[in-house]
Amino acid sequence: MTDVHAARVSSSWGGTVIRRLARAAGRGFARLAGVLTSPLVRALGRIAGTKGDHSRRLACRKVDVVRAEPELGEGFDATVLARLQLGPRSKLLDLRAARLVKVGLFERLASAWQAPRGTVARLGVLLDYERWIILRNVAARRLQPIVDRGVDVGIFYAQQADSLNDWFSRGEVCRDRPRDVIDWLRTHWRPGAVWPSVLNRTASLVQESAEVDAVPGMLLELAAIARSFPGTEGAQQAAKHAGAALAWIGDQPSRARCRALRATASATLALGQTETGLALLETAIRNATVLRDPIEEASALAEIGFHMLQRGYHARAETRFRAALALLSDDDPGYLRATLHHDLALALVEQGAAPDEAELHVTVALKLRESPRSQLASEDIALIARIRAQRASPPS
Repeated sequence: MTDVHAARVSSSWGGTVIRRLARAAGRGFARLAGVLTSPLVRALGRIAGTKGDHSRRLACRKVDVVRAEPELGEGFDATVLARLQLGPRSKLLDLRAARLVKVGLFERLASAWQAPRGTVARLGVLLDYERWIILRNVAARRLQPIVDRGVDVGIFYAQQADSLNDWFSRGEVCRDRPRDVIDWLRTHWRPGAVWPSVLNRTASLVQESAEVDAVPGMLLELAAIARSFPGTEGAQQAAKHAGAALAWIGDQPSRARCRALRATASATLALGQTETGLALLETAIRNATVLRDPIEEASALAEIGFHMLQRGYHARAETRFRAALALLSDDDPGYLRATLHHDLALALVEQGAAPDEAELHVTVALKLRESPRSQLASEDIALIARIRAQRASPPS
């Protein structure tokens, strides 16, 4: 995961979902958001269409794909029930496009199943990831009567589609795709009421199936997603997943450990546990010092400064921001330097001191922005206007 300072608001996230959540959650989440790409489910295609590679390969494997329409009506259900029982091919019931999938669909399918034993070797059900979280267990129970008739039944989520051929042809267990799942959560997910369950199940998926070296980074991405949800529950989820990442990393100083410490600290501070959160950031600074990593040290100092700025300790915040900037060179990440220049300017403005220096810092921040039309650049411009307005109207 890239540095937590990579984005303070929506502009650093690729997906519209996260941009919307970032605006709702405010700057606290944005400091956790990394500049992340979204190579989402490239292999999936439109599995039931005529152009998808998987459709052609599944057809070569003698698999019929039955795709649900957006509205699942009784008439459509009857058609599906009939098509799914036609031999001699295995069947894939693709429910991703359906707006609403009820448990009753699986009950009707099981009760109406009359295909003779051996007619359909395997029946796969493909759901989008969140529905898979909600329905996979209950669907498996409801479809047990079909299993009892000799049909191999599998419940899959969309990101597993590229390994469906193995299951249909040889009955091999479908491989989990935690990387693709996290990309989908960041870019296409429209969270519902069960979002904590989705994140928790994804964390389990990551820890069960991802490569060991990749686990901490994925857990930190989940923590960043969790911080996009406002309120205590979002912070609790973030602390949980960042803490899990920290446990996977261990106690040896490393850049990954510094980032996990900072992510855990940010969530802990959001929960009002100030002493614990600041202690975690101090530990991150000590780790960064051992590593001789000025970027991580500056990032942790920036987090402490931001916390103090939020709580009105403007002079203390100024000290942390100046110390962080002193660690960095012009070759270090522009987004981090921009954040520090902006925050230092804000600390000076809040103290009513050095307006010329404050404007200089925020001007530097604006020049460092990747896009002059981003939300971050808009904050810089607004701060410049505030400084100039204060200078034009000095206190009497």
